[in-house]
This record gives sequence, C-alpha cells and structure tokens, in this order.
Amino acid sequence: MPSKTPNLFSHKNFRVVDPNNMPERPAPQPQRQPPRAAQGQPDIRQTKQYKVAARRWTSMMVGLPVLMYTSYMLYERVYGEKSPRRLGEREQRQEPSS
Repeated sequence: MPSKTPNLFSHKNFRVVDPNNMPERPAPQPQRQPPRAAQGQPDIRQTKQYKVAARRWTSMMVGLPVLMYTSYMLYERVYGEKSPRRLGEREQRQEPSS
C-alpha cells in the first residue's frame, strides 16, 4: 500500500546542475567608503551644535505622534461620546445593610 504523504526527496523536487555549465560569478566590487572630510576640518557630527540639533529633531519625531494621538483621544472623550477604555468590567460591590 503506497503512503499518502508526498516524498520530498523524489527527483521531481530537485534540479540537477552541471558545474561545468554554470555561468561565472561577477567579480566582487570593492566596497565604497564614505568620502572623508578634508584634512583639518572637524567632523560636523562630533560638534556640540549638531548633537543638540539632532537630539531636538529626534525628540520631535518621537514626541509629535504621541502628542497628536493623546490629544485626539482626549478630544474624543471631552467632546465626543467615547469613554475611557477599561480592561475588564468591575463588579459592583453591594455593602450589606445593617
């Protein structure tokens, strides 16, 4: 009785390659290095002004989406019909009457 699972190692699943007929690989290109600053000129990325500007830019790119989303959610709560989300329903505790 033949098995119902396919034989993954049959000749149909593999391609026969003759190493004598393979195309040659192109020669590896030398990696390009970034251009260097001229002798005597400091790297601008190491200056204090650049670091301050980069920190401000990064803070803006991270902070603006957070600010816009929270502003929108608060606007929806105040002027819309949405209420804050809850993780689960709280059971109402009934205090015994004395």
